[in-house]
Amino acid sequence: TTTQTVFIYEETGTTPNCSDESSFTVTVNTTILTNIQNESCLGNGDGQIQIFADTGAPPFEVSLNSNPPTVFANNFFIIDGLVPGNYSLTITDGNGCTLNEDFEIQMEGPNLNASVIPIYGCGPEFPSNTLDVSLFDPTVAQDVLYALDSTDPNDFVISSNFTDINPGNHFLSILHVNGCIQTIPFEIEDIAPLQLDLANTNINEITATVTGGIPPYTYFLDDGPGTSQNILSTTGGGTHTVQVMDSLGCETQGSITLDSIDIEIPNFFTPNNDGQNDLWGPRNTEGYPEMFTIIYDRYGREIKIMGQLDDGWDGRYEAKAMPSGDYWYIIELQDGSGRKYVGHFTLYR
Repeated sequence: TTTQTVFIYEETGTTPNCSDESSFTVTVNTTILTNIQNESCLGNGDGQIQIFADTGAPPFEVSLNSNPPTVFANNFFIIDGLVPGNYSLTITDGNGCTLNEDFEIQMEGPNLNASVIPIYGCGPEFPSNTLDVSLFDPTVAQDVLYALDSTDPNDFVISSNFTDINPGNHFLSILHVNGCIQTIPFEIEDIAPLQLDLANTNINEITATVTGGIPPYTYFLDDGPGTSQNILSTTGGGTHTVQVMDSLGCETQGSITLDSIDIEIPNFFTPNNDGQNDLWGPRNTEGYPEMFTIIYDRYGREIKIMGQLDDGWDGRYEAKAMPSGDYWYIIELQDGSGRKYVGHFTLYR
């Protein structure tokens, strides 16, 4: 491992003891023996390379993938904690001799990764839940067992059909027959049961307030079509049933009794500015924001169009007082019921 000089002597036969000399360098390369252990189970990160420097002088500086070197005093050393992948190894001995070698760590164990998705449903103790487990490698299905929130071998079972899991953070363990194990975290949402509160918030109007379940909600009044609106208009008094369904299809219902209150249509008015019956128009209309009223004279001429917010007709047309007599009306509620009122009233002066 050092430069050495070799002297060569040759006798000429005539002039003894003549000599010549030359020198040369002998370089001894470092050689190594390696033993690679692949990752035992997917995700364990326990691959390693065992290295024996067959020649070369310690200490040895060892770098992996251009990382800072580690110094080893002996000619046998181990680098562990390696994940699957390709690596480049550089070894420099005490004489400055350098050796480069590439190697690969592979994954020898089965792929136990899986998607774990909670599925929510409606059961006797709503909300119910179960797990949808899909193995990334279906070929291992016959060789694995499952456990919920445990890695104890005594807790593993054949099926992953775990149901009615308490809300919170959990993990599913998957155990292979070769001893490899994988844990996969998941969360069960805290979903409260559906609760429905009904209130009579306006004339012929029900407001449904829902908590729990998973929005959006769909509302049904008296077996009618569903709607996303929680304010429901009725066609009159009596007992009404409201059913609500959440996005999972879970349902609950309630009933409410309303007084029979409908719009009131006066049959006369006296626009004489005495503060009594000076305006004509339907009353109790608060629950019909889209309604309108059209007033006609006896010739069928359209005298006045009013909405729900109008105070009423003052008996004038184009700023002129109309004469006493009968006038006709059409009232449409526009509440989805199709109800329309047609009749007449009298103007007295």
